[in-house]
Amino acid sequence: MLKPAVARRSRPAAPVQPGHQGGIALIEALVATLLLMLGILALIGLQGRLVGASTDAQLRGEATFLADQIISQMWIEDPDNLGGYATSNGACSNTHCKNWMTLVNQTLPAGTANITVNNTNVQVSVLWMTPDNLQRQVQVSSVIQNNYPPSP
Repeated sequence: MLKPAVARRSRPAAPVQPGHQGGIALIEALVATLLLMLGILALIGLQGRLVGASTDAQLRGEATFLADQIISQMWIEDPDNLGGYATSNGACSNTHCKNWMTLVNQTLPAGTANITVNNTNVQVSVLWMTPDNLQRQVQVSSVIQNNYPPSP
């Protein structure tokens, strides 16, 4: 047998009383703010590391330029007197070398240099300190020979 269809009445939802909200929107806003703050802090940290890396790259480039500069001067000005450019305890006897050592000290923080000469083999080491007290070094080696034709 078939039962007659009875209309059911649904109960209306209970009205939300002020002050009894679940607080989900507030929690979502706090979580979103926390995530935003973490993202901003990460960007600030990244920016700091980029500045440090940029400074390190600049100092490395200047040290390499200085090493190339003294090797070029040795090659052009006085290839027959390379021994005068050799350093001993950070000092050298050649006037060009002394001026260059002063330039290294003025250009790089705590900058020093060593020049080793073995016949025509020259090795220039330029050292400096980073802002966080790490010592860095660039080494450039070259063979310097007098290949110019004799003057008449």
